[in-house]
Amino acid sequence: MKKLFGALGFLLLISCQNHSGGGVSKFKTIMIKSEGEVETLPDEASFYIELSCIDKSIKVSKNCLVDKSNNLINTLLKFEIRKDDILTTAVNMSKSYTWKFNSNVFEGYRSSTTVYVTVKDIEKLDDIYTELMENQNLDLGGLSYSHSKLDSLKNEAYVKALEKAGILADKLLEKLPESKKEILKIGNVEIKASYPKDEESNFELKERAANINMNANNSIAISKGTVLVTATLFVEYQIR
Repeated sequence: MKKLFGALGFLLLISCQNHSGGGVSKFKTIMIKSEGEVETLPDEASFYIELSCIDKSIKVSKNCLVDKSNNLINTLLKFEIRKDDILTTAVNMSKSYTWKFNSNVFEGYRSSTTVYVTVKDIEKLDDIYTELMENQNLDLGGLSYSHSKLDSLKNEAYVKALEKAGILADKLLEKLPESKKEILKIGNVEIKASYPKDEESNFELKERAANINMNANNSIAISKGTVLVTATLFVEYQIR
């Protein structure tokens, strides 16, 4: 089930006049920043598992880690998780010490690795996570949710943003002498206002939106058990 939201808009009204030839021509635009949101239930989840072993023998430590890793992968495969959805990082080796009697005491050689898991069938997540949590040899973390069709959700969010921009523009026109609008530009990053070509060098933008975070134009967030996809559009309308 999806819940669509529209968020923010801002207005920039520009009037440019051409005094050449004794006549006066006007070129008015409205610049609107609009944010569209699509909220839906997740159908994927991901998390990571940290494996480690420590022993005074390097060989024993490595073999222990290999055994843990193989047992973990067999458990994951039992839940029909594809091998492509199981990513194991490189093995790290280090010496481990503990502080005792005012000095560092050598504990052994620590071998460790991290396994990243993606669960494509979210209905199985509870059983998988519960079984892994019950294993005292495993450390789990980083559980997050996502959706397999993020591109489609982003497209929906952009459409929603454009719809909201049009609605806001119509409401603004109700308060202005102009009654018609035409889209000049659409961008997912901040765009500069348009001017008549012969006057472009004589006018500067009078007002700019402050502190716009360009990296926030496309965002994905998790909220209340749902996946929230946000898209921002800047839409410029010529009005007359």
